[in-house]
Amino acid sequence: MSTPDGTTRTPAKVALIALTASTASLDVTAFLRLGGVFASVMTSNLIFVGIAAVKAEGALGTRCAIAILSYVAGVGVGSAVAPPSGQESRLGTRALSLLLTGELAILVGFTIWWMVLAGHPQGWAQLVLLGLVACAMGGQSAAARQLGNPNASTTYLTGTLTSLVSALAARQRPDPEAMAVILALIAGAAAGVGLLEAAPVIVPLLALVGVGLTAALSWRIGSRPTTPGATVAVVP
Repeated sequence: MSTPDGTTRTPAKVALIALTASTASLDVTAFLRLGGVFASVMTSNLIFVGIAAVKAEGALGTRCAIAILSYVAGVGVGSAVAPPSGQESRLGTRALSLLLTGELAILVGFTIWWMVLAGHPQGWAQLVLLGLVACAMGGQSAAARQLGNPNASTTYLTGTLTSLVSALAARQRPDPEAMAVILALIAGAAAGVGLLEAAPVIVPLLALVGVGLTAALSWRIGSRPTTPGATVAVVP
């Protein structure tokens, strides 16, 4: 399958925004209902490891370890399936479509289990759900590096915020995609918290919609016939 990269920039922007909103909803879900750690913010989880070590909080250390190791596994598998593409959007390629579909499958399992537990997991189920969602976020981090904008991530956004502030300080035009991603993070987090308060059982549906939309976009773009004479990216 071949796809002209020039046709995928607008869908790639949509993908960045949808995936970021999904990440935010899952991060607040993990922090508020899965033991006070994050699904994607590994910097914070590493700090929590230090806190757990000094205060001898074994339960916190265990949750951090599960989140970090699951995230690392997701990034490793995702990067092997779809290596980083720099400034080239590979939305529509078979590798990225498969990676997004894999993430979606993990989140479907997460959502079903979450709903069975009525949005209030406890004990070992809480740990397994944390592992699932952190693994999905690791895979998503690898997928985001295929969307053609190194300045915009969907999971770790400190660098994105730094690039925006740096551009403004230098009186340069900030990256509009990076700005949209920051706003999507805030909106996704707010929506996640609101649903956790009002209807916790359906919170994972926010992430399913975002990831499902992105996966559908990728498969749809990949199914389009290549325009004669266009520059293409060849997918193995």
